[in-house]
Amino acid sequence: MSKIIFLFLSLFTLSSCIRNPVTGKKELTVISEQQEVSIGHDNFRSMQQAEGGPFTADKTLCEYVSRVGNKLARASARSHLPYEFVIVNDSTPNAWTLPGGKIAINRGLLTELHSEAELAAVLGHEIVHADARHGAKGIERGMLLQGGVVALGTLMNNTKYNDILVQGGSVGAMLINQKYGRGHEFEADRYGMVYMTEAGYDPHAAVQLQETFLRLSKDKDPNWVEGLFASHPPTRDRIEANRATLTTLKSNKGFTGEKEYKEATSWLTSHQSSYKSYEKGKKALASKSYKSAQKLADEALSSCPEEALFWHLKGEALLAQKSPVPAQKAFSEAISRNPNNFDFYLKRAQAKKSLKDLSGAQVDLRKSLALLPTGEGHELLGRLLLMSGKRKEAIQHLQIASKAESNAGKKAQKLLEHLSRTK
Repeated sequence: MSKIIFLFLSLFTLSSCIRNPVTGKKELTVISEQQEVSIGHDNFRSMQQAEGGPFTADKTLCEYVSRVGNKLARASARSHLPYEFVIVNDSTPNAWTLPGGKIAINRGLLTELHSEAELAAVLGHEIVHADARHGAKGIERGMLLQGGVVALGTLMNNTKYNDILVQGGSVGAMLINQKYGRGHEFEADRYGMVYMTEAGYDPHAAVQLQETFLRLSKDKDPNWVEGLFASHPPTRDRIEANRATLTTLKSNKGFTGEKEYKEATSWLTSHQSSYKSYEKGKKALASKSYKSAQKLADEALSSCPEEALFWHLKGEALLAQKSPVPAQKAFSEAISRNPNNFDFYLKRAQAKKSLKDLSGAQVDLRKSLALLPTGEGHELLGRLLLMSGKRKEAIQHLQIASKAESNAGKKAQKLLEHLSRTK
Protein backbone atom coordinates (compact mmCIF):
# COMPACT_ATOMS: atom_id res chain seq x y z
CA MET A 1 0.00 0.00 0.00
CA SER A 2 2.81 2.43 0.89
CA LYS A 3 4.40 1.84 -2.54
CA ILE A 4 1.15 2.71 -4.32
CA ILE A 5 0.75 5.85 -2.21
CA PHE A 6 4.34 6.82 -3.00
CA LEU A 7 3.77 6.37 -6.74
CA PHE A 8 0.54 8.33 -6.59
CA LEU A 9 2.24 11.19 -4.72
CA SER A 10 5.14 11.12 -7.18
CA LEU A 11 2.76 11.51 -10.12
CA PHE A 12 0.85 14.21 -8.26
CA THR A 13 4.12 16.08 -7.66
CA LEU A 14 4.92 15.91 -11.37
CA SER A 15 1.47 17.21 -12.31
CA SER A 16 0.62 20.81 -13.06
CA CYS A 17 -2.56 22.83 -13.21
CA ILE A 18 -3.65 24.05 -16.63
CA ARG A 19 -6.72 25.59 -18.16
CA ASN A 20 -8.35 23.25 -20.65
CA PRO A 21 -8.02 24.95 -24.07
CA VAL A 22 -11.54 23.90 -25.12
CA THR A 23 -13.68 24.14 -21.99
CA GLY A 24 -11.67 26.76 -20.13
CA LYS A 25 -11.88 24.69 -16.94
CA LYS A 26 -8.84 24.28 -14.70
CA GLU A 27 -7.51 20.75 -14.40
CA LEU A 28 -4.46 18.85 -13.21
CA THR A 29 -2.26 17.28 -15.85
CA VAL A 30 0.73 14.95 -15.83
CA ILE A 31 1.28 14.79 -19.59
CA SER A 32 2.58 17.95 -21.26
CA GLU A 33 1.54 19.09 -24.71
CA GLN A 34 4.95 18.08 -26.04
CA GLN A 35 4.40 14.58 -24.65
CA GLU A 36 0.91 14.45 -26.18
CA VAL A 37 2.37 15.25 -29.60
CA SER A 38 5.10 12.67 -29.08
CA ILE A 39 2.61 9.93 -28.12
CA GLY A 40 0.52 10.63 -31.21
CA HIS A 41 3.52 10.75 -33.49
CA ASP A 42 5.09 7.57 -32.09
CA ASN A 43 1.90 5.50 -32.32
CA PHE A 44 0.08 6.84 -35.39
CA ARG A 45 1.81 4.82 -38.09
CA SER A 46 1.76 1.58 -36.15
CA MET A 47 -1.92 1.91 -35.25
CA GLN A 48 -2.84 2.61 -38.88
CA GLN A 49 -1.01 -0.61 -39.77
CA ALA A 50 -2.81 -2.55 -37.04
CA GLU A 51 -6.22 -1.24 -38.11
CA GLY A 52 -5.93 -2.17 -41.80
CA GLY A 53 -3.20 0.04 -43.20
CA PRO A 54 -3.48 3.31 -45.10
CA PHE A 55 -6.01 3.59 -47.92
CA THR A 56 -4.13 4.42 -51.13
CA ALA A 57 -6.38 3.38 -54.04
CA ASP A 58 -7.88 6.85 -54.50
CA LYS A 59 -5.45 9.66 -53.69
CA THR A 60 -8.05 12.29 -54.60
CA LEU A 61 -10.30 11.10 -51.78
CA CYS A 62 -7.38 11.06 -49.33
CA GLU A 63 -6.56 14.65 -50.22
CA TYR A 64 -10.22 15.64 -49.88
CA VAL A 65 -10.54 14.22 -46.36
CA SER A 66 -7.29 15.90 -45.34
CA ARG A 67 -8.46 19.21 -46.78
CA VAL A 68 -11.76 19.10 -44.87
CA GLY A 69 -9.97 18.07 -41.69
CA ASN A 70 -7.43 20.87 -41.89
CA LYS A 71 -10.18 23.41 -42.55
CA LEU A 72 -11.78 22.37 -39.24
CA ALA A 73 -8.43 22.23 -37.46
CA ARG A 74 -7.81 25.90 -38.29
CA ALA A 75 -11.00 26.71 -36.37
CA SER A 76 -10.00 24.59 -33.36
CA ALA A 77 -8.81 25.69 -29.93
CA ARG A 78 -5.34 24.27 -30.55
CA SER A 79 -4.86 25.01 -34.22
CA HIS A 80 -1.08 24.87 -33.72
CA LEU A 81 -1.08 21.10 -33.19
CA PRO A 82 0.48 19.02 -35.99
CA TYR A 83 -2.86 17.71 -37.28
CA GLU A 84 -2.90 14.79 -39.66
CA PHE A 85 -5.94 13.17 -41.27
CA VAL A 86 -5.80 9.77 -42.92
CA ILE A 87 -8.16 7.13 -44.29
CA VAL A 88 -7.67 3.62 -42.91
CA ASN A 89 -8.41 0.81 -45.37
CA ASP A 90 -10.99 -1.06 -43.31
CA SER A 91 -14.69 -1.68 -43.95
CA THR A 92 -15.70 -1.30 -40.29
CA PRO A 93 -17.37 2.10 -39.84
CA ASN A 94 -15.10 3.88 -37.37
CA ALA A 95 -13.05 6.99 -36.64
CA TRP A 96 -10.42 7.48 -33.97
CA THR A 97 -7.97 9.98 -32.52
CA LEU A 98 -4.54 9.90 -30.93
CA PRO A 99 -3.20 12.77 -28.78
CA GLY A 100 -1.57 15.62 -30.63
CA GLY A 101 -4.09 15.75 -33.48
CA LYS A 102 -3.57 12.42 -35.25
CA ILE A 103 -6.98 11.47 -36.68
CA ALA A 104 -8.12 8.52 -38.78
CA ILE A 105 -11.42 7.68 -40.45
CA ASN A 106 -12.13 4.23 -41.84
CA ARG A 107 -13.08 3.69 -45.46
CA GLY A 108 -16.21 1.94 -44.17
CA LEU A 109 -17.50 5.07 -42.45
CA LEU A 110 -16.97 7.24 -45.52
CA THR A 111 -19.41 5.08 -47.48
CA GLU A 112 -22.13 5.76 -44.88
CA LEU A 113 -21.93 9.57 -44.99
CA HIS A 114 -23.91 11.74 -47.40
CA SER A 115 -22.35 15.19 -47.36
CA GLU A 116 -19.20 17.14 -46.65
CA ALA A 117 -20.95 18.62 -43.62
CA GLU A 118 -21.48 15.12 -42.20
CA LEU A 119 -17.80 14.38 -42.76
CA ALA A 120 -17.02 17.65 -40.99
CA ALA A 121 -19.23 16.55 -38.09
CA VAL A 122 -17.25 13.33 -37.69
CA LEU A 123 -13.84 14.98 -38.01
CA GLY A 124 -14.84 17.94 -35.83
CA HIS A 125 -15.91 15.54 -33.08
CA GLU A 126 -12.56 13.74 -33.28
CA ILE A 127 -10.62 17.02 -33.28
CA VAL A 128 -12.27 17.98 -29.99
CA HIS A 129 -11.15 14.69 -28.45
CA ALA A 130 -7.58 15.77 -29.26
CA ASP A 131 -8.05 19.45 -28.39
CA ALA A 132 -9.69 18.80 -25.01
CA ARG A 133 -7.03 16.21 -24.11
CA HIS A 134 -9.53 13.36 -23.75
CA GLY A 135 -7.02 10.73 -24.84
CA ALA A 136 -4.26 12.22 -22.69
CA LYS A 137 -6.60 12.17 -19.69
CA GLY A 138 -7.27 8.49 -20.34
CA ILE A 139 -3.53 7.80 -20.21
CA GLU A 140 -3.17 9.85 -17.04
CA ARG A 141 -5.96 7.89 -15.36
CA GLY A 142 -4.30 4.67 -16.42
CA MET A 143 -0.96 5.83 -15.05
CA LEU A 144 -2.52 6.49 -11.66
CA LEU A 145 -4.59 3.32 -11.60
CA GLN A 146 -1.75 1.08 -12.78
CA GLY A 147 0.82 2.65 -10.49
CA GLY A 148 3.14 4.63 -12.71
CA VAL A 149 4.53 5.41 -16.12
CA VAL A 150 5.97 1.90 -16.54
CA ALA A 151 2.41 0.59 -16.73
CA LEU A 152 1.73 2.37 -20.03
CA GLY A 153 2.67 -0.71 -22.02
CA THR A 154 0.21 -2.94 -20.17
CA LEU A 155 -2.92 -0.81 -20.24
CA MET A 156 -4.53 -2.72 -23.08
CA ASN A 157 -5.34 -6.41 -23.17
CA ASN A 158 -7.14 -6.81 -26.47
CA THR A 159 -6.33 -9.97 -28.42
CA LYS A 160 -6.46 -8.02 -31.66
CA TYR A 161 -3.25 -6.29 -30.60
CA ASN A 162 -1.50 -9.01 -28.63
CA ASP A 163 0.97 -9.68 -31.46
CA ILE A 164 2.07 -6.05 -31.71
CA LEU A 165 5.47 -5.51 -30.16
CA VAL A 166 6.01 -1.86 -31.06
CA GLN A 167 6.95 0.14 -27.98
CA GLY A 168 3.82 1.76 -26.60
CA GLY A 169 1.63 -0.09 -29.10
CA SER A 170 -0.83 -1.01 -26.41
CA VAL A 171 -1.14 2.68 -25.56
CA GLY A 172 -2.26 3.39 -29.12
CA ALA A 173 -4.63 0.43 -29.01
CA MET A 174 -6.12 1.67 -25.77
CA LEU A 175 -6.64 5.15 -27.14
CA ILE A 176 -8.45 4.19 -30.34
CA ASN A 177 -10.66 1.64 -28.59
CA GLN A 178 -11.38 3.40 -25.33
CA LYS A 179 -14.97 4.21 -24.50
CA TYR A 180 -15.04 7.92 -23.84
CA GLY A 181 -17.02 9.00 -20.82
CA ARG A 182 -20.42 10.61 -21.19
CA GLY A 183 -18.97 14.04 -20.44
CA HIS A 184 -16.25 13.71 -23.07
CA GLU A 185 -18.71 12.62 -25.74
CA PHE A 186 -20.98 15.57 -25.00
CA GLU A 187 -17.99 17.94 -25.11
CA ALA A 188 -16.86 16.51 -28.45
CA ASP A 189 -20.38 16.87 -29.85
CA ARG A 190 -20.86 20.41 -28.61
CA TYR A 191 -17.50 21.92 -29.52
CA GLY A 192 -17.33 19.91 -32.74
CA MET A 193 -20.48 21.75 -33.81
CA VAL A 194 -18.83 25.04 -32.83
CA TYR A 195 -15.80 24.17 -34.99
CA MET A 196 -18.11 23.22 -37.87
CA THR A 197 -19.86 26.58 -37.67
CA GLU A 198 -16.59 28.50 -37.49
CA ALA A 199 -15.35 26.61 -40.55
CA GLY A 200 -18.51 27.48 -42.48
CA TYR A 201 -20.38 24.15 -42.31
CA ASP A 202 -24.03 23.57 -41.47
CA PRO A 203 -24.09 22.19 -37.88
CA HIS A 204 -27.51 20.62 -38.51
CA ALA A 205 -25.51 17.80 -40.13
CA ALA A 206 -24.18 16.81 -36.68
CA VAL A 207 -27.73 16.34 -35.40
CA GLN A 208 -28.82 14.42 -38.49
CA LEU A 209 -25.76 12.19 -38.25
CA GLN A 210 -26.43 11.32 -34.60
CA GLU A 211 -30.04 10.48 -35.47
CA THR A 212 -28.82 8.14 -38.20
CA PHE A 213 -26.31 6.53 -35.84
CA LEU A 214 -28.98 5.99 -33.20
CA ARG A 215 -31.22 4.21 -35.72
CA LEU A 216 -28.34 2.04 -36.85
CA SER A 217 -27.40 1.18 -33.25
CA LYS A 218 -30.92 -0.16 -32.68
CA ASP A 219 -30.46 -2.45 -35.68
CA LYS A 220 -27.40 -3.88 -33.88
CA ASP A 221 -25.39 -4.36 -37.06
CA PRO A 222 -22.22 -6.15 -35.83
CA ASN A 223 -20.12 -4.10 -38.22
CA TRP A 224 -21.24 -0.90 -36.50
CA VAL A 225 -21.24 -2.29 -32.97
CA GLU A 226 -17.59 -3.33 -33.20
CA GLY A 227 -16.64 -0.03 -34.81
CA LEU A 228 -17.87 3.48 -34.15
CA PHE A 229 -20.56 2.52 -31.65
CA ALA A 230 -18.07 0.71 -29.43
CA SER A 231 -16.13 3.90 -28.65
CA HIS A 232 -18.78 6.53 -29.50
CA PRO A 233 -22.17 5.12 -28.42
CA PRO A 234 -25.10 7.19 -29.78
CA THR A 235 -27.94 8.09 -27.39
CA ARG A 236 -31.16 10.09 -27.51
CA ASP A 237 -29.89 12.61 -24.95
CA ARG A 238 -26.85 13.32 -27.12
CA ILE A 239 -29.19 14.21 -29.97
CA GLU A 240 -31.22 16.50 -27.72
CA ALA A 241 -28.03 18.14 -26.47
CA ASN A 242 -26.96 18.75 -30.06
CA ARG A 243 -30.33 20.35 -30.80
CA ALA A 244 -29.83 22.62 -27.82
CA THR A 245 -26.35 23.53 -29.05
CA LEU A 246 -27.85 24.61 -32.39
CA THR A 247 -29.81 27.36 -30.62
CA THR A 248 -26.61 28.79 -29.10
CA LEU A 249 -24.64 29.13 -32.31
CA LYS A 250 -24.36 32.54 -33.92
CA SER A 251 -25.16 31.02 -37.29
CA ASN A 252 -26.71 27.61 -37.62
CA LYS A 253 -26.74 27.60 -41.39
CA GLY A 254 -23.81 26.89 -43.63
CA PHE A 255 -22.30 24.73 -46.33
CA THR A 256 -23.59 21.15 -46.63
CA GLY A 257 -21.74 19.94 -49.73
CA GLU A 258 -23.81 16.95 -50.84
CA LYS A 259 -22.66 17.35 -54.44
CA GLU A 260 -19.03 17.84 -53.47
CA TYR A 261 -19.03 14.80 -51.22
CA LYS A 262 -20.68 12.63 -53.85
CA GLU A 263 -18.06 13.65 -56.36
CA ALA A 264 -15.17 13.12 -53.92
CA THR A 265 -16.36 9.63 -52.99
CA SER A 266 -17.44 8.60 -56.48
CA TRP A 267 -14.53 6.17 -56.97
CA LEU A 268 -15.22 4.50 -53.63
CA THR A 269 -18.95 4.31 -54.25
CA SER A 270 -18.50 2.81 -57.72
CA HIS A 271 -16.35 -0.01 -56.32
CA GLN A 272 -18.50 -1.05 -53.37
CA SER A 273 -19.42 -4.35 -55.02
CA SER A 274 -15.70 -5.19 -55.22
CA TYR A 275 -15.21 -4.42 -51.54
CA LYS A 276 -18.22 -6.58 -50.69
CA SER A 277 -16.64 -9.46 -52.62
CA TYR A 278 -13.44 -8.83 -50.69
CA GLU A 279 -15.21 -8.99 -47.33
CA LYS A 280 -16.88 -12.26 -48.33
CA GLY A 281 -13.49 -13.51 -49.43
CA LYS A 282 -11.96 -12.72 -46.03
CA LYS A 283 -14.70 -14.73 -44.34
CA ALA A 284 -14.15 -17.61 -46.74
CA LEU A 285 -10.43 -17.51 -45.98
CA ALA A 286 -11.10 -17.53 -42.23
CA SER A 287 -13.35 -20.57 -42.65
CA LYS A 288 -10.64 -22.31 -44.73
CA SER A 289 -12.69 -22.18 -47.94
CA TYR A 290 -9.58 -21.24 -49.87
CA LYS A 291 -10.81 -21.81 -53.41
CA SER A 292 -13.88 -19.70 -52.67
CA ALA A 293 -11.67 -16.97 -51.21
CA GLN A 294 -9.52 -16.99 -54.36
CA LYS A 295 -12.60 -16.77 -56.58
CA LEU A 296 -13.98 -13.82 -54.59
CA ALA A 297 -10.60 -12.08 -54.76
CA ASP A 298 -10.62 -12.48 -58.54
CA GLU A 299 -14.16 -11.05 -58.64
CA ALA A 300 -13.00 -7.98 -56.74
CA LEU A 301 -9.92 -7.60 -58.94
CA SER A 302 -11.87 -7.90 -62.17
CA SER A 303 -13.34 -4.43 -61.71
CA CYS A 304 -10.77 -2.93 -59.33
CA PRO A 305 -7.20 -4.13 -59.93
CA GLU A 306 -5.75 -1.01 -58.30
CA GLU A 307 -6.80 -2.03 -54.77
CA ALA A 308 -3.82 -3.70 -53.06
CA LEU A 309 -6.02 -5.47 -50.50
CA PHE A 310 -7.63 -7.58 -53.22
CA TRP A 311 -4.23 -8.82 -54.44
CA HIS A 312 -3.28 -9.57 -50.86
CA LEU A 313 -6.41 -11.68 -50.37
CA LYS A 314 -5.65 -13.60 -53.57
CA GLY A 315 -2.10 -14.20 -52.38
CA GLU A 316 -3.29 -15.52 -49.01
CA ALA A 317 -5.76 -17.89 -50.68
CA LEU A 318 -3.08 -19.20 -53.05
CA LEU A 319 -0.54 -19.59 -50.24
CA ALA A 320 -3.08 -21.57 -48.20
CA GLN A 321 -3.52 -23.86 -51.21
CA LYS A 322 0.25 -24.43 -51.27
CA SER A 323 0.79 -22.46 -54.47
CA PRO A 324 3.70 -20.21 -53.43
CA VAL A 325 4.76 -19.07 -56.92
CA PRO A 326 1.46 -17.36 -57.91
CA ALA A 327 1.02 -16.31 -54.27
CA GLN A 328 4.33 -14.46 -54.34
CA LYS A 329 3.31 -12.74 -57.57
CA ALA A 330 0.00 -11.65 -56.00
CA PHE A 331 1.76 -10.24 -52.92
CA SER A 332 4.20 -8.39 -55.18
CA GLU A 333 1.24 -6.86 -57.03
CA ALA A 334 -0.16 -5.72 -53.67
CA ILE A 335 3.18 -4.17 -52.67
CA SER A 336 3.54 -2.38 -56.01
CA ARG A 337 0.22 -0.65 -55.32
CA ASN A 338 0.80 -0.01 -51.63
CA PRO A 339 4.40 -0.40 -50.40
CA ASN A 340 3.45 0.61 -46.86
CA ASN A 341 1.56 -2.35 -45.45
CA PHE A 342 3.42 -4.65 -43.06
CA ASP A 343 1.29 -7.72 -43.79
CA PHE A 344 2.00 -7.65 -47.53
CA TYR A 345 5.72 -8.12 -46.84
CA LEU A 346 5.08 -10.65 -44.05
CA LYS A 347 2.97 -12.87 -46.28
CA ARG A 348 5.34 -12.57 -49.24
CA ALA A 349 8.14 -13.64 -46.92
CA GLN A 350 6.14 -16.78 -46.10
CA ALA A 351 5.76 -17.50 -49.82
CA LYS A 352 9.50 -16.98 -50.39
CA LYS A 353 10.28 -19.30 -47.48
CA SER A 354 8.20 -22.01 -49.17
CA LEU A 355 10.26 -21.44 -52.32
CA LYS A 356 13.53 -21.76 -50.33
CA ASP A 357 14.39 -18.11 -50.99
CA LEU A 358 15.64 -17.51 -47.45
CA SER A 359 17.54 -14.29 -48.17
CA GLY A 360 14.59 -12.77 -50.01
CA ALA A 361 12.25 -13.76 -47.19
CA GLN A 362 14.55 -12.12 -44.65
CA VAL A 363 14.57 -8.87 -46.62
CA ASP A 364 10.77 -8.82 -46.69
CA LEU A 365 10.53 -9.61 -42.97
CA ARG A 366 12.82 -6.72 -42.09
CA LYS A 367 10.62 -4.40 -44.15
CA SER A 368 7.52 -5.76 -42.43
CA LEU A 369 9.02 -5.27 -38.97
CA ALA A 370 10.06 -1.72 -39.84
CA LEU A 371 6.40 -0.93 -40.57
CA LEU A 372 4.96 -2.82 -37.59
CA PRO A 373 6.98 -4.98 -35.19
CA THR A 374 4.99 -8.17 -34.61
CA GLY A 375 5.63 -11.43 -32.84
CA GLU A 376 4.89 -13.33 -36.04
CA GLY A 377 7.47 -11.35 -37.98
CA HIS A 378 10.20 -11.68 -35.37
CA GLU A 379 9.49 -15.40 -34.85
CA LEU A 380 9.72 -16.22 -38.56
CA LEU A 381 12.82 -14.08 -39.03
CA GLY A 382 14.43 -15.86 -36.07
CA ARG A 383 13.74 -19.26 -37.65
CA LEU A 384 15.13 -18.15 -41.02
CA LEU A 385 18.26 -16.77 -39.39
CA LEU A 386 18.77 -20.10 -37.61
CA MET A 387 18.47 -21.86 -40.96
CA SER A 388 21.10 -19.46 -42.32
CA GLY A 389 23.47 -20.25 -39.45
CA LYS A 390 23.06 -16.89 -37.70
CA ARG A 391 22.25 -18.26 -34.26
CA LYS A 392 23.08 -15.15 -32.19
CA GLU A 393 20.90 -12.80 -34.25
CA ALA A 394 18.19 -15.46 -34.47
CA ILE A 395 18.00 -15.69 -30.68
CA GLN A 396 17.64 -11.91 -30.43
CA HIS A 397 14.57 -11.96 -32.68
CA LEU A 398 13.12 -15.00 -30.94
CA GLN A 399 13.51 -13.32 -27.56
CA ILE A 400 11.55 -10.33 -28.85
CA ALA A 401 8.89 -12.59 -30.34
CA SER A 402 8.57 -14.54 -27.08
CA LYS A 403 7.12 -11.43 -25.43
CA ALA A 404 4.07 -11.50 -27.71
CA GLU A 405 0.89 -12.94 -26.23
CA SER A 406 0.12 -14.96 -29.34
CA ASN A 407 0.81 -18.29 -31.01
CA ALA A 408 3.98 -16.80 -32.47
CA GLY A 409 5.09 -15.86 -28.97
CA LYS A 410 4.51 -19.42 -27.71
CA LYS A 411 6.38 -20.90 -30.68
CA ALA A 412 9.31 -18.59 -30.02
CA GLN A 413 9.39 -19.58 -26.35
CA LYS A 414 9.49 -23.29 -27.21
CA LEU A 415 12.24 -22.78 -29.76
CA LEU A 416 14.30 -20.76 -27.28
CA GLU A 417 13.91 -23.55 -24.72
CA HIS A 418 15.10 -26.05 -27.31
CA LEU A 419 18.10 -23.87 -28.22
CA SER A 420 19.05 -23.49 -24.56
CA ARG A 421 19.34 -27.29 -24.33
CA THR A 422 21.43 -27.57 -27.50
CA LYS A 423 24.15 -24.99 -26.96
